[in-house]
Amino acid sequence: MAVPGSHSVRFPIPLQPNSIQFPISHSQNTKFLWGKLQKTELLDYWRCFIYRTQVGNPMKEVPTIMSSQEILDKAFRRVKKVMVTDLTGTRKTKAEAMGRLSALSHTISAVLKKYVRTFPSLDQVHPFERELIDITVGLDELRHSLGAIDWARKTTEGIHKSETARIKSSSSKTDIMNAQNSAYGRISSVMNRVSGELEFLNQARDKLRDMPSINAEEIVIVVAGCPNVGKSQIVERISSGKPIIACYPFTTKGVSIGHLQVGYDRVQVMDTPGLLDRELEARNKIELQAIAALEHLANIVIYVFDPSETCGYTIETQKNLRDQIIATFPNVPSIMVSNKSDLTQSELGINISASNGNGVEELVSAIENAVKIALIGT
Repeated sequence: MAVPGSHSVRFPIPLQPNSIQFPISHSQNTKFLWGKLQKTELLDYWRCFIYRTQVGNPMKEVPTIMSSQEILDKAFRRVKKVMVTDLTGTRKTKAEAMGRLSALSHTISAVLKKYVRTFPSLDQVHPFERELIDITVGLDELRHSLGAIDWARKTTEGIHKSETARIKSSSSKTDIMNAQNSAYGRISSVMNRVSGELEFLNQARDKLRDMPSINAEEIVIVVAGCPNVGKSQIVERISSGKPIIACYPFTTKGVSIGHLQVGYDRVQVMDTPGLLDRELEARNKIELQAIAALEHLANIVIYVFDPSETCGYTIETQKNLRDQIIATFPNVPSIMVSNKSDLTQSELGINISASNGNGVEELVSAIENAVKIALIGT
């Protein structure tokens, strides 16, 4: 279905605006009013919008993961501070041993529990983020490591409980100290067993926290096309401010993320060099998986032609890539753009010149129409 006023916009799914129901969402990301809008009230959709907050990278909340030895050192520093001054003899020895063991266990347990809790739930993150995690560090490996850390926490607490009971039942200082030292050794052994998992989690944290944040609650426009057709320049032209250039783990090139304001909504505009600018046969397994991840986000695709062929690719090659992109995003509306109109005019799409700005207003108008319809469908 074409958007009025733009023959270059393709909507694969017909819009049925006569009766549109907007769902309530009580999530922390978005909230909407209930609204049942008739065809003549579509523009009033914007008045139904309450607010939408920016979703940051959840990995930024994960603290630096200490090594097993660093955690043990921290815990034993707490142990050394335990002193009992109001008791004497065996009772003092027993109270100090129980206090030291409690300090050791609680410190380690608190640290490990914090690590597990601050990592985002892999079953609840957005499919796009889940794909990125899998590409970057591996979902199975991350689940295993988090599970091992939680096992270490529970085992430490179990040792604390059993050895505390042993200390309580001991009648001599020798038995008390043996129980205390046994607990020290067992807990240290547990921590050493998960040293590899702690190291893996710290590396995963460092890799994942540097990934650019994409708000899955906002409309995402993916800009595709052959290399050197002017995609990044278009992103900069239609976005407010300078696009953010960030590196994804599946490409050595930067990914441009700009923003465009449409009514009350902020729209993300994403250029994906190294992913959607090559034919299918030229992409490796990781790139294909990354493209699959983008399928979870893309609401609109802008395909950019260079009819002047100064990009180094023939029109036929560019058309073939366009067909592959449409096949990759079969249910996503697409806008066709012919860049470098200052060099050559074309009937392949909206004629613009990203270098001098000609035609950009028409492109933005087409994007705004497409965004409004995409929002209605969400």
